[in-house]
Amino acid sequence: MAVYGFGVVVAPVLGPTLGGWLTDTYSWRYAFYINIPIGILALFMISRFVHDPVYIRNAKPGAFDNLGFGLLCLWTGSLQIILDKGQEDDWFAAVWIRWATLLLAVSFIWFVVHSWRARAPLVDLRVLKRNWNFAVCCVLIFLLGFVLYIQVAMLPLFYQEVLGYTALTAGFVVAPRGMGSMLGLPLVGYVSQKVDNRWLLFLGFVIFCAMSLALSFVNLEIGPRTLLLPIVVTGFGMSFLFVPIGNMGTATVSNQEMGNATGIFNLLRNIGGSVGISVAQTELIRRAAFHQERLAAAVPQSGRWFQEHLTQFTHYFGFHLGPANGRMVAAGAMYRLLQQQALLLSFIDIFRWSAVVAGVAALLGWLFHKVRHQHDGGSPSH
Repeated sequence: MAVYGFGVVVAPVLGPTLGGWLTDTYSWRYAFYINIPIGILALFMISRFVHDPVYIRNAKPGAFDNLGFGLLCLWTGSLQIILDKGQEDDWFAAVWIRWATLLLAVSFIWFVVHSWRARAPLVDLRVLKRNWNFAVCCVLIFLLGFVLYIQVAMLPLFYQEVLGYTALTAGFVVAPRGMGSMLGLPLVGYVSQKVDNRWLLFLGFVIFCAMSLALSFVNLEIGPRTLLLPIVVTGFGMSFLFVPIGNMGTATVSNQEMGNATGIFNLLRNIGGSVGISVAQTELIRRAAFHQERLAAAVPQSGRWFQEHLTQFTHYFGFHLGPANGRMVAAGAMYRLLQQQALLLSFIDIFRWSAVVAGVAALLGWLFHKVRHQHDGGSPSH
């Protein structure tokens, strides 16, 4: 699980650096084009190195669940479109969003009922009823995807939108998170066989919570190395999350149910990430407008502080651009400062909210039943 965690945890961390280089060097479109050769390489390696175990090769799955597959495509597709375009079209103010949400609700409920009652469904949701640890695992992996992808998406955006970094520089600044993960994963892989994984899970979420709170103290004067320690420690803490969740969630799942369980596991992680990014982007825009309104009300244009700074700016720009343009450019510069400060406060809100979610997840981890490790690959609960 620790080795597997390298790909799951480290890849999204290194992605912003490569994506930033492609964006600055070529175009943002190449962040999508690069998936083509990578996808071809993945297909080749799967065909060459990945083989089904005996219990899958000899299984007789029966007819393909066309209804389940169609419903799965329908509700996940609807959800993704809503999350991608919701903020752009003002969410439920748009008629098509309301219709898409209705389609999502109907197809999702139908999918759950079908998957629960069918004899051989595409996704057997009854494993959630049969296995308490796996049900808790699904909740926690959703929350982990939620807070993890918020940081993966929001921190580079903070450096670019608030501090004016290029995409490549922002990618380099957040890349040390990957070093923290690479240091932590081998350690966790060893320690997880020695101690109760619930403590590791609790520690990981507490670290994530603490580092999210540390990020909420950012200001406009930080440099590229200011957040180095919180970024590295966040990556280290993430390694304490994925391995214990995977270990405890699948410990009591039989080999025959493992493919179905891991499919649900990965789906919920990705959905959690999509929901987290969408919520964060929406709140980033709305909280920025909220803070801008409050700051403007706290510093009225007729106030002494505003007039003094406007006069100073006017003299400065007037010296370089002429008296006729000085005041207009000065007013624009002050408005941009207002926007920058409001956006900073909005990012702070998001980091604090992600800390709250991580704190709740740390407590939910104790809902796991304790598992006993065995060397033969099984880890029955007791």
